[in-house]
Amino acid sequence: MSQLPVYNPPSPFLGYLPAGLGLYRKVVIRGKMTHDQFNINLQAGPNVNPRDDAPLHISIRPKDQVIVRNTYQFKSWGIEERHGGCPIQKKSYFDIQITVKPDSYSIAVNGCHFCEFAHRQPYASVRFIHIGEGAQVDAMITE
Repeated sequence: MSQLPVYNPPSPFLGYLPAGLGLYRKVVIRGKMTHDQFNINLQAGPNVNPRDDAPLHISIRPKDQVIVRNTYQFKSWGIEERHGGCPIQKKSYFDIQITVKPDSYSIAVNGCHFCEFAHRQPYASVRFIHIGEGAQVDAMITE
């Protein structure tokens, strides 16, 4: 397990955020889609099977033309948010920026605002970032 920033990590990958996520902190993930799906999880703990609580789950699905947002809490998924389409295509490069705001995560894709995802769990509980397979990640940084 590594601390951010990381460059060219393997996938899947688990990163540690020792300071957690504070208000207006950003997590940036840059890479290239290689498959039909790629998941990003901001998690409270390091476990992925079974998964620890994840205040933010992002599932990029170019084939289905959707970026799904959700939470995972008490070993159960919440209600998915699917509006907005998918501005990321398979075999294309992407830049995802997640900014912590007082009431939501603000998600930007390739420099353009994509959506807001209202907090369902405290953002202060996030200590880990887990990325799945499906993309070649060039960099994960916090700002």
